[in-house]
Amino acid sequence: MMNNESSAKSERYSSRYTRGFLRMLTNEGQALTDKFVEQFYTSKNYQERLEAIKYLISVNGKYSFPEKILADALKDFCSQVKVYVLKHFNFSGVIDSQIKDCLKDIAQNDEKLQLRTLALERLSELDDKDHYDLFFSTSLLKGSKESSAGLRGLYKLDKEKAYQMAKFRTESSSGNLDIAIAEIFQNEGDINDLAFIKQRLKARNKFNKIELIRIYLRFLGRLEIDTIIRSNILFISEDILSTSNRELVQLLIMELHHFVSSYHDYLSKNEDLLKYLNKTIDILLEKKYLNNGQNDPFGPI
Repeated sequence: MMNNESSAKSERYSSRYTRGFLRMLTNEGQALTDKFVEQFYTSKNYQERLEAIKYLISVNGKYSFPEKILADALKDFCSQVKVYVLKHFNFSGVIDSQIKDCLKDIAQNDEKLQLRTLALERLSELDDKDHYDLFFSTSLLKGSKESSAGLRGLYKLDKEKAYQMAKFRTESSSGNLDIAIAEIFQNEGDINDLAFIKQRLKARNKFNKIELIRIYLRFLGRLEIDTIIRSNILFISEDILSTSNRELVQLLIMELHHFVSSYHDYLSKNEDLLKYLNKTIDILLEKKYLNNGQNDPFGPI
């Protein structure tokens, strides 16, 4: 049996060995990081530059590399390199002016819609008032994808102005912009704004309806008006049933179940409404309406 002195020496040796091993791993990791930095700057092959950027983003915060490399990657002539940075790097803590300038330049001037939209989305994460004019003009003048990103950025900086912009764009919106407008109405709108979501839900194709339904239900939950909830739940259910798509009905059931769970406190004080919602779910679960072509499975609930 080892005495206390021998045990202490053994523990000190073990600790020194562990620290030394960790230092070795850290040094190896930093050396590999430095190698990929060099690879990015020296390679003429875009796949090798992309490989370098992928590695550097994966070790960000663990090993050090110059932040400037991200700005340079955003200027790469290969769009795949830029897309990867925009999709996978967390810009929320970025303070480097070069990177911000690159994002703004892409958002305003890049020839590719995907890149302009991604850059706008990343700029909105910075909550920087310097980009207010860009968000305002983009949400007002651009197409669906860019306008939706601009509107979300504007909302972070000025909720009231974004709500006004959303109201203004309702007549010309489609696709992604419909969702951005609905999100703002969900948070800032009144009962009159339900008409927009109702109309857009009717117009959307099958599985594109579910994202809008989630927003629709959160809006109804915020309003907490029993009669409005009843009538709109009925509208949503009938709209989904009209698709005769069993998988879509299953997704609706899950959304209604989540609605009941999320607003349990409110619904527990409104037993009739809770019964209505549970009966709606039960009817949807029966599935008989899909077999016999029944147009109005609900009748009086």
